[in-house]
Amino acid sequence: MECYIKRSLKSKYTIIYAITVYMVNYIIKKSLKRIAPYLIRFSTMSTMNNINVNKENSTTFSDSDYNSAAYNTYRPTYSSRLFSKIYDYHVSHSSSFSTALDVATGTGYVAKELSKKFQQVYATDISQVMLSSVSRSPNIQYSISAAENLSQFQDSTFDLVTVGQAVHWFDREKFFNEAWRVLKPSGTLAIWGYSYHVVDGYPVATKKFMKLVLETFGDYWNPGNPEKLEINILYKGIVLPDELFRNIIWERYEFDEKGGKISNGESLLSEEWSVERLKSYMKTWSAYKNYMAKYQKENQKVEDPINKLFEELKEEEGWKDDQILKVSWLFVLALAEKK
Repeated sequence: MECYIKRSLKSKYTIIYAITVYMVNYIIKKSLKRIAPYLIRFSTMSTMNNINVNKENSTTFSDSDYNSAAYNTYRPTYSSRLFSKIYDYHVSHSSSFSTALDVATGTGYVAKELSKKFQQVYATDISQVMLSSVSRSPNIQYSISAAENLSQFQDSTFDLVTVGQAVHWFDREKFFNEAWRVLKPSGTLAIWGYSYHVVDGYPVATKKFMKLVLETFGDYWNPGNPEKLEINILYKGIVLPDELFRNIIWERYEFDEKGGKISNGESLLSEEWSVERLKSYMKTWSAYKNYMAKYQKENQKVEDPINKLFEELKEEEGWKDDQILKVSWLFVLALAEKK
């Protein structure tokens, strides 16, 4: 009798154990089905981060400790005039506003603007730090990718490819070939950038800002790679390959030293900022970060050159922190149609 009871209990526990194992496996499988898409997405993003990021062309903006929130807050925003020029050029040879690609999207401002005009927008950047601050939108898809390797996209995918304030960091031969490949026939390539800023009505202050940019921070914009400073001369050294593109237009807004203002009319990039806002913007510069980091690394005490300059200007020009200034930037826009 005792043996029978033991066998019965053993059978009972075996059944309970089997049922428990089955239920645990069932729950795990159901859970995996739910989270699998997220795991795949995370794996893909990690792989892209490891494979596609071109470290040679990476900048301070890619550093893990770069303040992307400050960048997003204090950088100037592109005007509707800029996008109108791009769209007007595009409709001169194409009527399609289906898909657009913004390369080196940063915190996604351009992608957000494009999403108002295009049905679907894709945006890439090499920096996970920058992409962490993007504004999400239903018709924008972000991914980590180097500009020179857009292999995630098929040939002839996009009506428009844009690059704002970044093409000077690229291996341009590779990028132009990739841009041509992913553009649809008669698609548009738009690249632009901005350089020094001018404070309207304050020629002395403007000269001091330029001295800070060229002399104090001159060697810190991209140490060891002076060719990356192409933006300082508004891309005059860049040639869009005419075997790939046609109807190429260059539009530049340069500094008129005699007049102390922007030439070619009002710049495509201007803002009305307080003195304090302008100072905060200048502290997002990669050269400023590189400059301060060098002395901190060497344990040297150094006076903040931006703080020092603004203290001088407050005394000389009578500026107050909340005083509004009109700030304009030297600017360049290039437009081209795929052959």
